[in-house]
Amino acid sequence: MKKKSFPVTSIGTASLMMIFIVLCMVTFAVLSLSSAIGDARPGERMAEHTREYYDGCNQAQELLAAADAVFSQAFQEAGTDAGQYYQLVAERLPDPFDTTLEDQELTAAFQVPISDTQALKVALLVLSPGQIRKEKAESFYRILAFQEIHTDTWEGDDTMNLLRPE
Repeated sequence: MKKKSFPVTSIGTASLMMIFIVLCMVTFAVLSLSSAIGDARPGERMAEHTREYYDGCNQAQELLAAADAVFSQAFQEAGTDAGQYYQLVAERLPDPFDTTLEDQELTAAFQVPISDTQALKVALLVLSPGQIRKEKAESFYRILAFQEIHTDTWEGDDTMNLLRPE
């Protein structure tokens, strides 16, 4: 009696197909994983920058709240005398404030560091007691600038080594 033999090609084709499908799935999985990791890095950097920015904004708001107390007290003490009001404000503002009096206008500015290379710059125009009363202002100042600035200098390397060292 003859023994039945199985065709070799039918078993081999199924195995080869299965190996090819598994290799395709593994390749697509690795590509998806590397793409996800590549997309996550910029997102993490952006989240860190956003956190640092809002931490700086919170510090700036705390300084503005302290300045509001100074403005209110100086406004009550100086009455309608703008010169005395500006002098009291300039003397009593907290440490990071830098004041400048030009043309009967007082400006106060400060910077809050955000990161190693950036800071939040805030500049205020301090209203005179007359302006506050005349305009029935809700605040003692107008914000001139509330912006993110770069604090380091960029030094580009524009040299080109055209000759090979020997």
